[in-house]
Amino acid sequence: MAGADQRGTAQVRDVPLSRPGQVSSAVEAPAASPISGGSSTSRTAAGQVARTVAEARHSAPSPVTTGDDLVIEGDNLDALRALLPTHRGTVRVVYIDPPYNTGNAHTYRDSFRTSASSSASSSDACPTEPASAGGPDPCCGPTHASAPSADPASGGARSPYRDHAAWLDFMRPRLELARALMREDGVLFLHIDDREQAFAQILGHEVFGEENSLGTLIHQRAKGGGQAKFVIRGHDYIHAWARSLDAAGPLVTEKKPPARYEVIDGRRMLVEDDVLRVSFGTYVRGRERRLMYEDIEAVRGPAKLAEIDRRLASGELALRPWGEPDPDTGERRHAVVRLTPAEQATSKLYSILRVMGSQGRSDLEELGLGGIFGYPKPVELVRTLVEAVTWHDPSAVVLDFFAGSGTTAQAVMEANARDGGARRFVLVQRAEPIASRLRAGRGTDTGRGTASAAAVPSASEAAPAFATISEFCAERVRRAAARWECSGSVRYLRAEDLSSGG
Repeated sequence: MAGADQRGTAQVRDVPLSRPGQVSSAVEAPAASPISGGSSTSRTAAGQVARTVAEARHSAPSPVTTGDDLVIEGDNLDALRALLPTHRGTVRVVYIDPPYNTGNAHTYRDSFRTSASSSASSSDACPTEPASAGGPDPCCGPTHASAPSADPASGGARSPYRDHAAWLDFMRPRLELARALMREDGVLFLHIDDREQAFAQILGHEVFGEENSLGTLIHQRAKGGGQAKFVIRGHDYIHAWARSLDAAGPLVTEKKPPARYEVIDGRRMLVEDDVLRVSFGTYVRGRERRLMYEDIEAVRGPAKLAEIDRRLASGELALRPWGEPDPDTGERRHAVVRLTPAEQATSKLYSILRVMGSQGRSDLEELGLGGIFGYPKPVELVRTLVEAVTWHDPSAVVLDFFAGSGTTAQAVMEANARDGGARRFVLVQRAEPIASRLRAGRGTDTGRGTASAAAVPSASEAAPAFATISEFCAERVRRAAARWECSGSVRYLRAEDLSSGG
């Protein structure tokens, strides 16, 4: 979910997560009325969530560590600065889906348009940071408030580049702080649409260095349809940068079909049966191209047989019966297969990621939270990006400071569930009001997934009313953690608690 303007007063959250297999009281709320804006029981459930948060304000938070899963409510600029003492140089993955500057009516305000008479530091842009005695904040870098407020060629009308300048002013200090928090081998993914993607790419090149660009991925989110005037836009862009390209490895993913996986001695292995061939080049249809073990010495010589025997002894290769039994002896010949642990069986990530946007809505419906966010990012998409960087680093820290509906937290949980990892997430979301017409949205469980019945609400249960995006995000994290039976607890904090030592 693209985030909202992150200015605002932070509110406290530091409450324990429900135990695995147990959900918060909000999950048990009956369906809200779509006409009245929510039943009395739905409003009661929302009140229980609010009281839980209020009670947490009276408890002194313990110090934050990189071993914590954090959901932080407040201004992400403040939160990123406050994380520097504990998290500087520790974040392996940053995924952000910032405001697209479209002006469309979402559940958050995402437009940074300015009037011809306003400056780029107006209330619609990132406010100019106060200069310290030594000059501007070194973490935030220079601002760009000097852009002209009107385009002379247009007779004094507002220049469209003014809107882009305000958006860039908003984004720059946040990207620079994110870079300070990243490890040398850290990677940042910036998800954006075509309105700002060109400006975002140039800004990213300035902050990270063009030489550290990993390229641009395409997220295909729709298959077609629509009433576009010129072209149907069915994709977004994901720009990627490493803090240091020399330290970052390739973006990888699990080998997909026709790759075949088997569980051998309790371990999931990639089995490749086409690793030793009679010859390379053109093959005759119907003729076996694989070189059987029994024929190695005759075809490739004794040295090759000795090599294969050594690899068989090490466990890298194995023999599998192949083909029909010999009619005379009844014995079968053997193909040489290569065995690779699944966690090592990877290929480089393809630049086009096909995950439909509708899946993001289904992800929320499965948690009983449908009908509130129209365009949440799919968990599969974010999980793919997280795994692309952390495939061989399953204890990494993942940061999302435009958390929106909380997709990134669930993506990290699912990545851990898939490979037994211990990745941690840090989410930041401002207490941005949710449009009143969407506060009583209903959600249902579609019945998909592997969640236990106790962890996922039934079709007759629904999401309570949520006043802010941060409240919704926190509840989504709670429900996802119950669904995936995550051990430990997630900490819910306000940004100011970080700077006060919490």
